[in-house]
Amino acid sequence: MFNNRSACTLGVCSVFILVLLAVVLHGRNSRVYAPQAPVFTVDSPEKTLALWKEKKLKGRILLLFDNYPHLRGRYTYYSGSYRPTSTNFIELALFENIIREIYYIVPDYMWEQFRTNEMVHPLRAVPGLERGLFLYSINGLTIIATTPTSLPQLPEQVLVYVNGSMYKVKDARDLLAQKNITSDIFVTYQGPR
Repeated sequence: MFNNRSACTLGVCSVFILVLLAVVLHGRNSRVYAPQAPVFTVDSPEKTLALWKEKKLKGRILLLFDNYPHLRGRYTYYSGSYRPTSTNFIELALFENIIREIYYIVPDYMWEQFRTNEMVHPLRAVPGLERGLFLYSINGLTIIATTPTSLPQLPEQVLVYVNGSMYKVKDARDLLAQKNITSDIFVTYQGPR
């Protein structure tokens, strides 16, 4: 009797490990990266979505150096208007499966102001980050607000979007170099919001 239970337990554990391994490998293999590391400058934020779609990117992490919030919820598209704008292009990238997670970068000196802002709906603190909050997202996307000093090293190449009217592109590049984070697509928007 004991041998049968042990064999069943071993079989179930083996199947579980194989399924888990398949899910992890499938997730990594379904991500699509750009072949080079170009820097693109766009004259309107919504052109970023067209660029990402042209490169056929999928399942990516985005470092967002811009305003908050971008995500307003699918209900804004029930009318059939699916046209990218400067305030919804990130949300549309989510719907297209281009983005799976966002690190929203808040300057260190603005952290307390951001944290107490009525527009911010934090769910909870991010374990292991001195300054990190999981933010509420109607669409189920993982959004982590953090500061440059608290940004963790990320295990894969990331997409970067920098609103040049709010952040210095050099500061974003320096942050990537300091944290040893690589990016295959770095987009900057230079112009008034």
